[in-house]
Formats: sequence, structure tokens, C-alpha cells
Amino acid sequence: MTAPRKPRTPAGLSSEYELVRELGRGGTSIVYLGRERATGDEVAIKLIRAKFMEDDEAVGRIEREARFVAQLAHENIIPVRRVVDLKRGGVALVMEHVPGRTLRDMIRATGPLPVERAEQIIRQIAAALGAAHALGIVHRDVKPENIFVDESGRAMLADFGLARSMDGDTQLTMAGVAIGTPAYMAPEQIDGNDLDARGDVYSLGLVAWELLTGKRPWEGETLYAILYRQKYEKLPDVRDLRADVPDHFADAIAVAIEKDREARWQDVAAFVHAIEHGAPQRERQIPPRIPVSTETVQFVRPVTPPVAEALAAVAAELAATEPHRVAPTRRRFAMYAAGLIGLIAIAFIASAAQHRHKSNASAASENIVQTSSAGNVAAAVEPAPATPSVGQRSDSVAAHRPTLAVAAENNDPRTALQGNAADEAPSRDTLTARDSIVAKPTAPVKVATQQGTRDTPSPRPSVEQAPPTIAPAPIAPAPSAPVAAVSRVRVVAGGMHTCMITADGRAFCWGGNDRGQIGNGGTSRASSPAVVSVDVRFTTIAAGLSHSCGIARGGMAWCWGANDHGQLGDRTMAQHTIPLRVAGSHTFTEITVGAAHTCALDDSGAAWCWGSNAQGQLGAPGEDAAQPTPVAWRGRFISIAAGWNFTCAIEASGRAMCWGDDSAGELGDGGTTDRRAPVWVSGERVFTSIAAGSAHACGITPQHEVYCWGRNSGGQLGDGTRVDHSLPVRIKSSERFVAVAAGAVHTCALTAEGSAWCWGRNNYGQLGNGGTSDQTQPVEVAGEHSFATLRAFGSHTCGATPSGEAFCWGYNLEGQLGDGSRVHRTRPVYVEPPGGG
Repeated sequence: MTAPRKPRTPAGLSSEYELVRELGRGGTSIVYLGRERATGDEVAIKLIRAKFMEDDEAVGRIEREARFVAQLAHENIIPVRRVVDLKRGGVALVMEHVPGRTLRDMIRATGPLPVERAEQIIRQIAAALGAAHALGIVHRDVKPENIFVDESGRAMLADFGLARSMDGDTQLTMAGVAIGTPAYMAPEQIDGNDLDARGDVYSLGLVAWELLTGKRPWEGETLYAILYRQKYEKLPDVRDLRADVPDHFADAIAVAIEKDREARWQDVAAFVHAIEHGAPQRERQIPPRIPVSTETVQFVRPVTPPVAEALAAVAAELAATEPHRVAPTRRRFAMYAAGLIGLIAIAFIASAAQHRHKSNASAASENIVQTSSAGNVAAAVEPAPATPSVGQRSDSVAAHRPTLAVAAENNDPRTALQGNAADEAPSRDTLTARDSIVAKPTAPVKVATQQGTRDTPSPRPSVEQAPPTIAPAPIAPAPSAPVAAVSRVRVVAGGMHTCMITADGRAFCWGGNDRGQIGNGGTSRASSPAVVSVDVRFTTIAAGLSHSCGIARGGMAWCWGANDHGQLGDRTMAQHTIPLRVAGSHTFTEITVGAAHTCALDDSGAAWCWGSNAQGQLGAPGEDAAQPTPVAWRGRFISIAAGWNFTCAIEASGRAMCWGDDSAGELGDGGTTDRRAPVWVSGERVFTSIAAGSAHACGITPQHEVYCWGRNSGGQLGDGTRVDHSLPVRIKSSERFVAVAAGAVHTCALTAEGSAWCWGRNNYGQLGNGGTSDQTQPVEVAGEHSFATLRAFGSHTCGATPSGEAFCWGYNLEGQLGDGSRVHRTRPVYVEPPGGG
């Protein structure tokens, strides 16, 4: 046997250090044992790979890390001696070498630790965190791999590479690199919200849980399920997995890993005090134990807290099963929603097809606003003046672009102008309102209405208060406009994957595939388009967190991927890696996908939903549903969009309604109370397009103004602030938008000219403007592309041009940008077309 080859020392280090051997590696870096040439001292050298150093700003972040960590002179913290800029070779962090092993290695070797030893380690790491918190630094990546135990048994905390100053002035992290480790991230960290010491308390609580059980939190689950379950499900009580754990230790851990940070220990000192003395420093009811099998870790979905006095029966059941969760305010126990990293989750807009108005013969001549069921954004058909004569000057906002107003896909596969047959794809030469661009539009978008008086459907009684039957005044139709054909190619961004429909109706997906969401029969990721394994031609496709759905010609819905809540609608809860038909004989015109639920509109405008109903996102009372369930509203919808755990739709009058999770005000009704039946979005604004993100929603008015509501931690509401709003607020922009898309914690919109603008969280480049700085007001996407559609969900965005080219940007760890790499992109990159597509 030959000895391992000695690693080559980078040129920027070779004069002072030499690399001896590799100690370990991760997704962004490799750690080597090194030797200082001048003194002979052993050091640990962490080489951060060059491809993660996008610019000088990234290097500056790492250098600031060293200065911050240098302040942490503590016996339980491994110090960083210096940072070396290797230019094109990356960055090197030179740290003290600690002979010993990590907690991860200890657990693998010995299994659960003795109670006394686990308690000792937690106290030592808590002391290290306390010292950091006192200086205003949050670690953000506490996990067994970052805790070293030296030969004397002392535990030491390492890797402050993700640390953040609690005053918000300094973020010590690299652009385009996941913020934290999913299995140990606090729910608020998953959402991308501002962090404080309580995030580290949560992660330390999970480390304590693992030391005592020997099991990794959410063991066996992959990224999508980990993110979802971290936010919404509970771990078993340690006493149900190990009988010798003292009650005070188990109770202290249970409080530390509360989802709501207001309910956790407020600092590590309180956590340690509870471990050592068995008495909390503040009054608090300890959560009841959840009995589970001692053979395997079971994940128990939490019961949602009562949302109103009217839900007395639900409250009574909740009080009997989880009394600790009964609180006077819903906000305390809000299920925080997403942004990926990644993550993230998916929201889609869909709109009314013209055939819904065919009962009125005059409706065929009206200008009808359409939005795409395939995803969040498809621009509206707009009236336009006659084509200018030769030599007439155009006052287009962007003269270098064709001036376009892009029509969405018609979601009724059986209806087309010019007499297309039900099973035929529309001809590319056919000029239709559903596949069109308009030359030089100037007049406002008009919502299709009937002439004369209009009757608003009365609400159906439900367990929630019925929405008021208020309808705005009809909007007069505008003259029809000349249209031109547009490619039917479209691309939709999911959580960690992306899907596309080609011009001939074939479906392709790529990116993350651990739950079969690509639909190719396997579970391996793909960084370029892979064909969906079903002999079906699709008219619409939607990509969610870890499942996908599409509508085939003829109106039947198909779904594939994760199905643990029944979100595939096939009457089972079994995962499927190839598409299966949704149960029932419904014919749908559009479909939209959330984190773990799906909704669709049938050809009468009725809404149906299936999957998770934990927060009422199905729009009806009851538990999860594994087949389509009618939404509790008798009216007709013309567009629908699923957020992470809520749903919004545009009613026939043009007003918006929402239902489901309202912890951040994402229902737009002025409150924060979950709703299991549709409620009106406050105000009497008419919307032509709507989108729903992880915990926010946005709509566009006929005047081309964008209004948003809900969570605003990343500036995703676009009003120049980071303040949540439970009522719609107008974004700060003079642009005239025709369609909108909502990602996890960012938003994008499309102008009639085809230019894309985005705002909100931008840590992975999901705004597409070439940088990674958050923006609380719209910024234009780089590249001078003219887009026909945009789609967003998690932390990446995709768009299709009128010619059918696809571009994506943002988070790319699973290859979801389709460029053949796994490197995050801050500008649009071309999606390699599928073979023969």
C-alpha cells in the first residue's frame, strides 16, 4: 500500500505554511492539517473554494469573521489566527489545531453519551455561545460537526464562518452559500428572518437531543422534508427514546427547541440554569410529552392552535391534546414560512380562460385578463393603438426591447380560437388571445365583465365568518387589440427543482429529486432537463416544494413527487416518482402548488384543493385531504395561487380572497387569524394578476400598480421597509407592471415591454440584478432580456422569452437553474434545452 499523497500547498500559503494531510471537507471548503514553517506549530487550515468567492465583498466578509472571532478569547472557542486571500485560489482561514475529534465522530463511535457527559458538553458550548452573544455575535451554525472535543475532554466551538452581528451591521457569511445547516436551523433562520441568541439556543437544544438519543434530528430525511418538518413538526421527547434522562434535563431541551422563539429560553444562561437546577428562570408551562415508539424516531405533526372563538370544537380538542399551545394570540405560535435557502416554497398564479364568459355572446369581444396556471406570472393581454406608421417615433420605456404585453397560457386545453379541436395543440400561426403579444400597448388592462348589472354570488355558510358580498363597479371593456403568436414554451421554478413544457406539450424537470418531483422514475438530481415519464401532452405545469402537477390536454390533472399529506390527490399518501392521475373526473383549467397542498379551478370556475390542511389552506374545515375537496365558497374564481400554507384567488368580480395561514398577515384582511374559508382581501381593489409566496402575497391592479401584503422581513413587499403588513401596501415603483411572481422571500414582476424587476431577499442572487444585497424596492433584472413569463418559489427565479428560450437565476445547489452546474447565479443563465425539445 502506498502512503496518501501529500496535498499541494497553494502559492499564497506556501511561504509560511505547508499542508500535511486532509482532515475533512464540506460543500464549500476543505480543512487540512497544516504546519507553520517558522515555529513548527500545527494549525488547521480551512480552504474555501474559489467558486464561492464571487467578488471582493465575499473575501471581505471572511476577513471580518476573523476580526470578530479574535474578540472571542474563550477557552471553549477555537480561535481564528488569520485570513489569507488566495486570489483566484479562494480564501484560507488559519485556525488553532485541536487534537481530538468532533461530536459527530464521538456519536458515530459510541452512540448516545452518558447523561452527565452530555450535560457537561452542553454547559461548555453554552458558555462559548454566551461569550459570543455578549459581544453581539450569533453563531448560526451550531451542530456536532462544529464542536470539537480535545484530548482532555474539553468541548470547543468552531467555525464562526456563518456568524452574524446581532446589531445587523455585519453579516459574516459568503454570498451564495446556504446560511446554516438545515437539520439544526431554527424556524426563523429557515425563513431568512433576523436572528438573535434564541436561534443558537434552538440549535444547541437539538445538539443536546442528539447527544442523549444518538439520533440525528430528522434522521433519514432530505433537504425538502427537513426544512418543512423543522418548521412544523416536533421531535419525540428524549424520555421516550431513553428512560434514564432526568425530567429537568428533558424539560429544558423541550423548551429550547420550541418553534416559537418567544416560547424558548431567551438566552443560553436560562437553558443551562434549567439543566442544572431543574427550575426555569421564568414562569412557563413545560410542553406535555408525546409518547412514541422507542424503536424509531416518529415525526408528529403539531395541532394548529385555535384561530377564533367560533372554532370552539377545535379549541376543545386542542386543549385536550396540546394544552401548552392554547394561547391568547395566534401570532405566538405562527408557523413561520420560507425562503430558502434554501429554501424554500412555491406559489403560482392562474387565471380565467375566455370560455368561462361564453354564456354572454358579447364577452368574446371583450379584452380578458389572463394569468398562467403554470405558475406565478404571465402578463396580461392589453389593448393597444393601431401600429404606428413608418417613421412615427415610439416613446417606449425601453426602446432597445420589443414593446410587448404577453398573454398567459389559456388553461382550458379544449378551448381555442379559430376552431381548434379539443385534442390538438394550437397552431403556431393561429392568432389567439391566449398565446399572444401585443404591439405597443398603452391603455389600462381591463377585467372581463358582463354588460349591465352584475350579481355577486352569495357566500356559503362555513365554520369561518362569511366574507361580505361587496363587488366593485364594472369596468368597461376596451377595444380588442392586434395580437401576434408567441411560443408556448414555459418554465416554472419550484423549491429545489424546475419544470418546463415545450412547444409540443412535453414536460421536462430538473434539479432536486429526492422525493421524485422530477417525475422521471428515479430520485437522483439532474442539473439539466429530464423528461417526465408519462405519455401525456401538458398544457400547464406547476412545481412546488417537493411535488409537481400538470394539466393534460383534455383537462385531467396529474401529480408526482412527495405525497405525505395527500398533495398528489390520488387518494393515497404514498410518494410517486412518475405522474399519476388526480382522483375524480374533474376537468381543470388551471392548477397551483404550495408547500404540501395543491389547488385547481375546474371549467366552471369552482376551486378544489387537496393535501395538507393544517392551517386551513384547503379552504374548508377538516383534516388533510388526499383527493380534491371543494373550497367553501359558492362563487366563481378566475385565478388561483397557492402560497406555502395559504391560498389566494381572484373572484369573478376581480376582488381577491385568501384563506389558510395568516400568521404574518398574508391573507390581507387586516388580522393574523387563520381562516378555513375564503375572506376578502381588505379594500375594494380589483386585481388582474395575483401571486402567493411563503408568507406574502401580491396582486396587480388594472392600473398596473402592484400591492403586496404579509411578511416583509426581506423587503419582499417592495414598500421600502421591512415591516410586515396585514393590509395591502403599494410597492415603490413608477413602472407599469402587468404580472407578478412571489418567491419565498422575494418578489418579481413583469412590465408590458418584457422587462423583469425583482425585490426582497437576495442572498443567492434571486433578484437577478448581478448582486446579493437585499432590495426593499424593485430593481431591474440584468441582461436586457425580454420575458414573456416569470416564475418564482423558493430562492430562484425563472423566465421564458417570447421566442421560447428559458433563463433562471438564484439558488442552484441542486442544479435547478438548468445550466449544468450547481453554482448560484446572480444574473440570468441560459437553460440548456432538452434533447429534441
